[in-house]
Amino acid sequence: MTATKIMPLNPAPDPGPDTREPGAIAPRPVLQVSGVDKIYGNGTVALKGADLTVKQGEFVSLLGPSGCGKSTLLRIMAGLGQVTTGNVRWWEQDYGVVGSRGRKLAFVFQNATLMPWARVRKNVRLPLDLEHAGKSEDVEQKIDDALGMVGLKGFDNSFPRELSGGMQMRASIARAMVTEPNLLLMDELRGA
Repeated sequence: MTATKIMPLNPAPDPGPDTREPGAIAPRPVLQVSGVDKIYGNGTVALKGADLTVKQGEFVSLLGPSGCGKSTLLRIMAGLGQVTTGNVRWWEQDYGVVGSRGRKLAFVFQNATLMPWARVRKNVRLPLDLEHAGKSEDVEQKIDDALGMVGLKGFDNSFPRELSGGMQMRASIARAMVTEPNLLLMDELRGA
């Protein structure tokens, strides 16, 4: 298994010489992955020497064949897995500080991972409940906005089983977007 090839979906053109105003600040890294290896207990090498820097405002895609470590790297970047060696830094701080100082990360899994017993609105509200956001009009507006972004207005009282697979994935995306994250990681969305 080899490390995934990391490429921007739409590479930015070479900016040429720095034309910023004197004293202007360059976009800072939101996420830095440096020399990350992941070797599982059974000896499987999932990642070897993965390097990636994502700056504010960038859209990056991880491309590679099935089984090359894309999902493993995304989970590590989200703080859902540990590296064997190497470093992961968010906002130029050490691993483990996501959520500090108002910086939020959201992760959308390959499968919708919705709570089957809860209606769409409750599923989308879950991260806000975990933040103890309460029941203000602002919270309800955030939920409405997230559902609108993914085209699910009018389906907020449906159960996941009443939605198509693509609609379930969009509900999962709305759940990630409702927190207004600074960094959104999405793992191989199917049918959204």
